Amino acid sequence: MSNLGPKQILEAAVADLKAFADEVDSRGTMTGEDQAGLTQRMKAVSDAKAALEADAAIKGSIADAKAFMAALGGGTAEQVASSKQGVGSLVTGGAKTFGEMFTESGAYTEFVKRFASNGRIPNDVKGIQSGVFNADSKALITGASSTSAGAFVRNDLYANDLGFEGDFGVLDVITHGTTESDTVDYVQIGASTNAAAPVAEATSAAAPTSPGSAGPLVPAAGGGYKPESSLALVSVSAAVKTIAHWIPVTKRAIADAGQIRTLIDAFLKVGLLEELEDQIVAGDGVGENFLGILNTFGVQTVGSAGTDIDAIVDAIRAIRVSGGRRIRRRPNALVIHPNDWYSTGFLLAKDTAGKYLIADPGAAIDKLVALWNLKVVVSEAVTENTALVGDFRKAVLWEREGVSVMVSDQHADFFVRNLLAILAEMRAAFGVIDPAAFCKVTAV
Repeated sequence: MSNLGPKQILEAAVADLKAFADEVDSRGTMTGEDQAGLTQRMKAVSDAKAALEADAAIKGSIADAKAFMAALGGGTAEQVASSKQGVGSLVTGGAKTFGEMFTESGAYTEFVKRFASNGRIPNDVKGIQSGVFNADSKALITGASSTSAGAFVRNDLYANDLGFEGDFGVLDVITHGTTESDTVDYVQIGASTNAAAPVAEATSAAAPTSPGSAGPLVPAAGGGYKPESSLALVSVSAAVKTIAHWIPVTKRAIADAGQIRTLIDAFLKVGLLEELEDQIVAGDGVGENFLGILNTFGVQTVGSAGTDIDAIVDAIRAIRVSGGRRIRRRPNALVIHPNDWYSTGFLLAKDTAGKYLIADPGAAIDKLVALWNLKVVVSEAVTENTALVGDFRKAVLWEREGVSVMVSDQHADFFVRNLLAILAEMRAAFGVIDPAAFCKVTAV
C-alpha cells in the first residue's frame, strides 16, 4: 500500500477487516487464531485512521476526513449505533463504548429532541419514556473506548486502561451462540467406553443359543463377534434467564450525553457483565440463576496435594485422560481468584535461589496471563482457594436478547420527584455441553 494515500489505505484496511470478520461470523465460532487475526486487522485500521486524521489536520480538512470515515460506516452515527453489533459490524461500531452507542442512537436522539431540546428536561414534563435501545452483548464484551486516539476494538484487551472498565475474561474464552426461544435443548456428553479391539474371523455360522426369558442370548462358539462401545448422550434443557438492573438519575443529568455515557458504561454495562460472569462460573441453578460450570454434574475435582502449580497440571491431566483420544478435551484457560493468583503459590513462587518461577517483576501486570499454556483469567467469580481449569469452548452462552437500555419516569414516586430511571437488561441461557472437560482445583 506504499503508493496509496491515507484515505485509500484506510479504505483498504476497513474492507480487509470486514471481509475477515464476515468470514469468522460465517463459521459461528472464534478461535485464538481468529482473535489474533481480528486484533491485527483492527490495529491496521486504527493506524490508518490515525494517519488519515494527522494528514487531514495538516491540510486543514479534518471535517472532510471525519465525513469520509462516517461514510465508511454505511450511514449516520445514529444508524450505526442502533444496529446489531455482531463481529462483522464491529468495523463500524467497535470504536465506541456502549454508553456512546446509546447516546448516539436514534432512541436517545429522539428522546432528547422530544423532552430536552433546550439541553434540560423541564420539571413540568411528565410521562417520560424513551424508546428501547438494543445491542448484542458481543458489543459489550469486546467494546473499547474511543477516547484513546479513537482506537478500534481489540478483542483480548478489554480496555483495562479505563477506570470504569471491568475485566471479564471468562466471557472471552467461552463459546457464544444465539437462540430465538425461551428454552435451549442441547446434548450433553456423559461417560463413554471404547471397546474397539481386533476381531478374529468367525469359524462357524452357528446362531447364538437362547437360555429362555431368564437371560440374554449366549454367543455361538464360532466367534467373530464385534465388541460394543458406549457413549452416553444426555438431552438437557437450559431456560433463558433475565439479568437486569437500573439506576436513578435526575432530569438534568439525563439530557447530558457525557454523563449518560459515564453512567451506562461505569455502572449499567459493567454491572451486567459482572453478574453474567458470576452466573457462568458459579450459578447454582436455583430459581432464576444459571447452572454455572462449578455446579454442573460431571465436572471433575482434584486436590492440591503438591504445590499449587503442580495442582493445575493435575487438573490438565485429569481432563486430557478423561477424554482419551476419542473425545477431544484440551484445556485452554484457568480461572482463579486474585488472592490466589497474586500469591506465593503462583506469581510469587520462587526457586531455591530466590528467582521467580512464573513472574517477571519487570513485566507489566497484564502480561502475566499464562500458566502451562493456559490463558489465566483472574476473576472474583470463582471463590478464593478454588481454581477452575477447563476447555471453556465446551461452555456455551446462548443470547436470546441483546442488552437493552430504556429511560422512564414510571417508577415509584419518580413522577413527582423529577427523577428518571435508566434500566439495562439482557436475556440469555447457559449450559456446559461436556462437564468432564472442566476440573475444579481445591485448596489452592
